[in-house]
Amino acid sequence: MSFGCTGHDRGFKNESIRDIKYTEITVDTLDIRLPNTSFGGHSGVQGDRIYFLDKYFGHLYLMDVNGKVNDRKMGLGRAANEIPIKSSLAAAVKNDDLLVFGGTYDAYVFKNFGKRKKIDILVSPQKKSLEDSRAYTSFSEIVRINNRDEFFYNIYSEAEFANPAEHDKKYFRDAHILMKVDLKTGHARPVGKYSSYYVENYANIKHLFGIVYDIDKEDNFYVSYQTDSLIYMYDENFRILRAFGFEGKNMDKAYGRARYGWENFNKTYKEDIETKGYYYWLEHIDATGHSFRSYRKGQNSGYDGLQIYRDGILVGDVEVPKQFKVCGYIPPYYVTQIICDEEKESLKLYRFKLEER
Repeated sequence: MSFGCTGHDRGFKNESIRDIKYTEITVDTLDIRLPNTSFGGHSGVQGDRIYFLDKYFGHLYLMDVNGKVNDRKMGLGRAANEIPIKSSLAAAVKNDDLLVFGGTYDAYVFKNFGKRKKIDILVSPQKKSLEDSRAYTSFSEIVRINNRDEFFYNIYSEAEFANPAEHDKKYFRDAHILMKVDLKTGHARPVGKYSSYYVENYANIKHLFGIVYDIDKEDNFYVSYQTDSLIYMYDENFRILRAFGFEGKNMDKAYGRARYGWENFNKTYKEDIETKGYYYWLEHIDATGHSFRSYRKGQNSGYDGLQIYRDGILVGDVEVPKQFKVCGYIPPYYVTQIICDEEKESLKLYRFKLEER
């Protein structure tokens, strides 16, 4: 099967293969207890540690695979080793360096979890086209750091000349999906494009324009679009390398059709994001070669779905609890992000092993 003739996947073939080895997984639930927390934050895995950054209090907790806290660093404030952002949008840890992103062109790096360095993000001065960084707004709680001292965050445009609600055809043909920021210079430019699936089907899915992505140790991108069944692998310059994937089990994809204008767009988005099926997380584990993609089935399911790929081959599609986002591997466990419930004042994470049956 060949893709369409537009987008960065031009003329590339679908390499999708199934070889199911996992029909279910046994999930452990760990309640995380922290001495001082707002019950809201960002988490992930770095090396053999799980980290949790409290988005309001600014404390960085480091814990083992059993959820035991071994260290607490930083905090909210103006001191050299504190976080000056009152409510961080996203965070990531790489090689014991913490990146904290505020979402309004403010970002900080804490080398070895110590003294901070402000990143002055330099966007283009005007927003005349979708090639200008100022044409875009940041959204989503995903930031990723590569091996070239660059970080990326999700973007979309509300520009009058091109946006998904009012100029949809032009938008999905020309718009970028990520902002790339040089950690040394602060220079920012938009990168990546929508798949040909979106270019060809935008009228029915334009309100579900989000993407999830990861970056591997070779700086290749793994990208999953919100309603596209394929996972696309791009190199560091967003040239297509391969594509693979299958639609998740029992996904309700009877999406509403958003009429012209932002009011209709936002209304349809809210209805479908609460009731329909879509892909919401993607993580590639360098150590094992597995890629995990999480998806909602729809409002009639009490579970979410988790697809497991190995070198592009689908080896499992299993039911998992809601909000299940695999974020790392600490042998012998795969570990999810910490799920925050501010209303119930609870924090929990899941872990599991992959065992063939």
